[in-house]
Amino acid sequence: MTTEQKLLQIKDLRTHFFTENGVVRAVDGVSFDIPVGKTLGVLGESGCGKSVTGYAILQLINSPGRIVGGEVLFEREKNGRKEVVDLLKYGARSEEIRQIRGNEIAMIFQEPMTSLDPLFTIGDQLAEAVLVHQKVSKRSAMDRAAELLDKVRLPQARDLLTKYPHQLSGGMRQRVMIAMALTGHPRLLIADEPTTALDVTTEAQILELMRSLQEEFGMAILFITHDLGVIAEMAESVVVMYMGKVVEKTDIQTLFENPKHPYTKALLESIPKIGHKQEGPLHTIEGMVPSPFDIPRGCSFHPRCSQFMAGVCDEAVPAETFLEDTHSVRCYLYSKQAEGDSNGNRT
Repeated sequence: MTTEQKLLQIKDLRTHFFTENGVVRAVDGVSFDIPVGKTLGVLGESGCGKSVTGYAILQLINSPGRIVGGEVLFEREKNGRKEVVDLLKYGARSEEIRQIRGNEIAMIFQEPMTSLDPLFTIGDQLAEAVLVHQKVSKRSAMDRAAELLDKVRLPQARDLLTKYPHQLSGGMRQRVMIAMALTGHPRLLIADEPTTALDVTTEAQILELMRSLQEEFGMAILFITHDLGVIAEMAESVVVMYMGKVVEKTDIQTLFENPKHPYTKALLESIPKIGHKQEGPLHTIEGMVPSPFDIPRGCSFHPRCSQFMAGVCDEAVPAETFLEDTHSVRCYLYSKQAEGDSNGNRT
């Protein structure tokens, strides 16, 4: 990504939850870049910190959670000029971050049924989103809402304005959420598992819709998912997360053809391959995801890793090792630190 213009740069982001049972380091030193107009996939099992990373960008972290460190550098366009600002410098309720949320950076949440208010019509909710960012009349906002529904290819858009969320199918509600995200013409769209509860046909339609809208609006997408098939279809580059850390970053082709981290390899090996005869049981990742209150010392994946090195992997967190300009990994198999860190030095 060194030659591409960077829209968003996340540097050492840390988001912790301070509970009665202890501190949960949900996001623990995450760093990555999103180029202008490109799609970055964030991949990992449930509980690895994917969604919390997305929420932290817009400071949507509720108590007992707190962003405790890092930078979120965003290239804004203001008064015809471009400037890079650290979003974490703005207060969570500040006017500056409110202007950015839903306007320059929008988010599609994971479950549209709970994201839409069941007490208000689709038209009222879309019009409200328009009125937040544009100084127009209620009538003009409703007209804009109908245009947005038409933009996301919902039939009889004007009639849908009077419907309530429960009267729409899951796929239709998800299209409404996409329409709502487009009200401010965002430069970055954060999509938090937008196809989770949809059937495969509707999922394919939603993904195709998002690609066409991305091309039309020229927006970048941060696509959060646990589905490798979706990642392959949507993203140009990928970060793989495990227990709050990025364990591998690379382009999409390298991810599938030459993965390096044992966790990434295990994820790929656990997918059944169409056209290949399966000999024996499907590969699984041994063990369980550790408790967030008791993350193992060293590399958090080492209790489940088939290439575990005693005295090395369980001693210190491996540093990020760059194999190529666009391919990095956190693993002692590719690090020259192994010998020194096994003597007790902490990273």
